Amino acid sequence: MKLLEKPFEYLKKKDGTFFPPEIVRNWYKARAYVLNLLKDIYFTPGSSSHLHVFILDVDGGSTRPLMLSVARFVAFLAHYINFDDEDGRNRSVITLVSRDSGLKAELCKEEYLCNLPMFCKFSEPGKAVENEDSYIDIEIEIAESLPNAPDALAIYFSDVEKFCTGIPEEELFAIDTRKAVYANRIYSLGAVIDNIPAEDIHSAKRYTMALNLYDQDRLKKAAGPLIDEAAWQNQNTVKANLSSIYCADCFESRALSIMSEARKKSKIDELWARYNEPLSKSEHARWAADKLLTGYRPLNDKELFCDERLSYVPHVAARKNQYRKSLKQRLEDPAHIDLCSYSDLRRINPDDLKYDSFLMLAIPKILDRLKR
Repeated sequence: MKLLEKPFEYLKKKDGTFFPPEIVRNWYKARAYVLNLLKDIYFTPGSSSHLHVFILDVDGGSTRPLMLSVARFVAFLAHYINFDDEDGRNRSVITLVSRDSGLKAELCKEEYLCNLPMFCKFSEPGKAVENEDSYIDIEIEIAESLPNAPDALAIYFSDVEKFCTGIPEEELFAIDTRKAVYANRIYSLGAVIDNIPAEDIHSAKRYTMALNLYDQDRLKKAAGPLIDEAAWQNQNTVKANLSSIYCADCFESRALSIMSEARKKSKIDELWARYNEPLSKSEHARWAADKLLTGYRPLNDKELFCDERLSYVPHVAARKNQYRKSLKQRLEDPAHIDLCSYSDLRRINPDDLKYDSFLMLAIPKILDRLKR
């Protein structure tokens, strides 16, 4: 049985005010449409293909808000196992067809792509490509006309509206949060994961005890509400829980990628273990895009210097963790130390990678629990 909740209403702007109801409604509609659009799309681990989406009707005054929300949710959900952050191969490409020279400024509004265009590969007519070597797995481009790309998906305003009219309002403007609830419970395991050494983090054997505990305890309990009215007064809590929703929205495409390899007669558990590294890299790329879309940015040079300097201070761990926490919990301009490439994260903050690895191993268990 679905657990329908309305989490988008809790998200606030950086100035502390709520987003207008129409923007929130557009988010629900865009998410529902994009989930359906991408539901059968996946890539195998060694594939050289990528997703390319064209978004039209962004220049009309009445159609633009919804279509830019569609771009937002393609950026939240189009993350695949074959992305290589070392050379940028196989990024998902979002092309907005527009002749508006001011479209980038509109895209960078909080309700749309926020900080993503500042850090992902970005191009527009008549200007040099920005961030060409970005570690982000989403590429944004603006084109003045619809290019010839037969394999791309073209999205029109009428497509989105027609799809949404076929869904009952009580389902369209709500989200089944059960997957997100089960994903959230991973972070309650605490020391069981924290005590796993950071070396060889992609070895499934290292997570056997944690997976057994998660399976026998956290997954056996029914999924309760994701929204806690008291806790959700804090915007950091709201964003963290919304991130669990976007993460869980990608479970099926990851499962399709793994199941496509099952034809090779390997056991399913063995495949999830074998591909834990590319899955974990893909999850970090998804998380990075998620954070940029919700207002975070990487540390600037001054903040990185302060962070590095704390390495030479007594009781460094507590001091450094406190500093990093203060940066990411700022409401107006949050910055996160983990917003970097996967290889840099292994050097800067390797312990956080363990949660990506564990989460990917837990996906088949969560999906199986929901089926049952």
